[in-house]
Order: sequence, then structure tokens, then C-alpha cells
Amino acid sequence: MSTDDDATPTSAYRRFVAPLREIDPTGYYHVMSRGNFGQAIFPTDTHFRRHLELLARVAARRQWIVLDWCQMRNHFHLVLKLTSDGLSAGMQELNGCFSRWSNLRVGRTGTGHLVKNRFLAIDLMEEGHFWEVLRYVPNNPVAAGLVTRPEDWPWSGYRATVGLAHPEPFHRPTELVRAFAVRPDVGVRRYIRFVQDGRVRAGLEPWSDHGR
Repeated sequence: MSTDDDATPTSAYRRFVAPLREIDPTGYYHVMSRGNFGQAIFPTDTHFRRHLELLARVAARRQWIVLDWCQMRNHFHLVLKLTSDGLSAGMQELNGCFSRWSNLRVGRTGTGHLVKNRFLAIDLMEEGHFWEVLRYVPNNPVAAGLVTRPEDWPWSGYRATVGLAHPEPFHRPTELVRAFAVRPDVGVRRYIRFVQDGRVRAGLEPWSDHGR
């Protein structure tokens, strides 16, 4: 892989596709799941935290290598490296357990689901979006107007990747940084510049007060 500009898609990363019919059991995937009818699935910090606890359990059971993640109010992103077949079953378990927990917490009854059963996924190697998704996911809260810098959003993997926080049990930031350089310190610096360049490409204001 290369982080040269000619290896990075020039258009903004905005396209999502339905789950693939055949999942590469050792492939790289960008996975997204959204609340039904656009409703908030993380209305409180407790919901964010409970979802992370469930994700840690599912990732360990399915042996997912989570390179990056980001929770938004009504959806979430995962950048995964699979080690065995289990993407669909893992997402069903994650969304199902979280929906049941949330429904019990607020006393929600009926047959409706909080989270859409059909998650969205992109095979990053086949679609050629590997590099762009590494920019898109940390910048998602910034593009949504929730924060001005990716490190200001507490519900993503960016802070841990750049050394500002401890990673969640399921998160493997070293796997992401290794894609940019063998030496971790060099990889982190390159990653920070890479994410910032994505902001410039998207027409967002750059920042310059960290990562030098």
C-alpha cells in the first residue's frame, strides 16, 4: 500500500453500498449501521459506553481487528480487518444486543428495531477506498458540525490513534499506524497530516496546534 496522493481517491468519500453477497473472510471492510428512520441510537453517554462494551465482546468473539471506529448520534462506523468469516453474524449480535438493552432501558415495547438490521459495508480492497476511509471516519464528526477538530470528539478512535487517550479494548491503532510507517512515531505524524489533508480536500478549516 502507498499513501501517495495518486493512490488516494480524489472525490470525497460519501458512497455506501449494501452488504456484499460474498464476504472475504480475511478482508478489510468499512462497516456502517444506522438507526431506523434516522433516529438517535446514542442519546446519552451511557448509550455510547454500553455500545463500546458490546463491541468489545463481539470483536473478541469474532476476532475482528478494529483499525478505527466512530460513533455518531444516529449511526456508527467501523474499519475492520477480518480474520475469519463472521461479519454478518457479528453485526447481527452487536445490533441485536444493543437494541434489546436500549429498549429495556427506556421501556420501549413493540416489534420495531432501534438499529437497522441491514448494515452497510464496503470491501476496501476491492472498491479501492482503503485510504480515503481512513480520512473519512475521523473527520465525520467535524463534517457534521459537532466539533471543530477530530480529537475533540470523544466517541471515536482518533484520540487513541494519535496518543491522546488509551485505546478501547477492541481497538488496534497500531495496525492502522503501521500502514503509514514501520516506526510508530513516524506513522502517527504521517497519519495526522493525512487526516488533516482530508479536511482541506473537503473544504473544512485545517488545524495546526497538535501533531507536530
